[in-house]
Amino acid sequence: MLRPMTENQPNKRHRRKRYAGTHPRRFHERYKELDAAKYPDQVKKIRAQGRTPAGAHVPIMLAEVMAALAPAPGETVLDCTLGHGGHAEALARAIGPQGRAIGIDLDAQEQARTVARLAGLGLTLHAHHTNFAGIGNVLRAEGLAGVDCLLADLGVSSMQLDRPERGFGYKMDGPLDMRMDQSRGKPASELIASTDAETLAGWLRDYGDEPHAERIAEAMAKQKPVRTRELANLVLLANHMDPRRFRQSSARDKHPAARVFQALRMVVNREAENLDALLRALPYALNPGGRAAILTFHSGEEQRVRAALEAAATAGQLVAEDLVGAKPSREEVYGNPRSRSARLFTAKRPAAE
Repeated sequence: MLRPMTENQPNKRHRRKRYAGTHPRRFHERYKELDAAKYPDQVKKIRAQGRTPAGAHVPIMLAEVMAALAPAPGETVLDCTLGHGGHAEALARAIGPQGRAIGIDLDAQEQARTVARLAGLGLTLHAHHTNFAGIGNVLRAEGLAGVDCLLADLGVSSMQLDRPERGFGYKMDGPLDMRMDQSRGKPASELIASTDAETLAGWLRDYGDEPHAERIAEAMAKQKPVRTRELANLVLLANHMDPRRFRQSSARDKHPAARVFQALRMVVNREAENLDALLRALPYALNPGGRAAILTFHSGEEQRVRAALEAAATAGQLVAEDLVGAKPSREEVYGNPRSRSARLFTAKRPAAE
């Protein structure tokens, strides 16, 4: 005999919300792993398949970053690209309550979520909504001459890629926006509409290493896509693929549109120019003996970082510890395919004499 549930009797079973049809179309219905707290088994299943759960940010090369930065209790650490705070969380735990953890992010939406998440874990973060090109202003606002550990993860956050309304990815359809800070600048669709094919091709070559830059750029200039799916299908057609039949054989295979989306994101957010500004300020942002780690995801970023670190080392401002760029382990790439193109560069400022 079933007993009626009283108000004081908790419902220990969590019923999964049901959706119409066997294949829901809405992003938040289709990817239930977005709510990892409610569906931990779904997240584990996806990770075991070598895929990254939608909306989940897995910090890249976390062990290698922590080994390079070696944060000590009481030190000051700066995460220049806060994102979901995976690296920042590990750094904050390492320096303890006597230390100071600072985070910079241009994405106000994700920054607010991250600060709240870390606060829920008992971790304090000094957050600044700005671009890391203004690192000097952040240090002045904190009353600091420099920091002991500095991290810059130049990849886009999974929290952004997996939210179709932000327009960063091609997994689901959404407006072709790509702005980290949606309160300023032009979305990608407007930039495409106002740019000629020759300039578009240059962007795809320089920032995406796209081998078919010219014909994709011509199609973009002609069709002027305003939705992410329009752009992804345009790239597939330019590569002589049928969008209706295209299927990725594995999560570890790069989508043909990945380079194009990357290049446009970098242009929309002026990532190359901002990176150059950060690299110029880097030697002065570190305390004597301070350590820096930079994660790149593109050959253009690698070249910029390597050249800047070499120049700073020649000038005696930094000791470049890894100019080759360490790669993630095979196990990490399998468990998190988005880490496959990551390279880790490290340097330190000489200790004061």
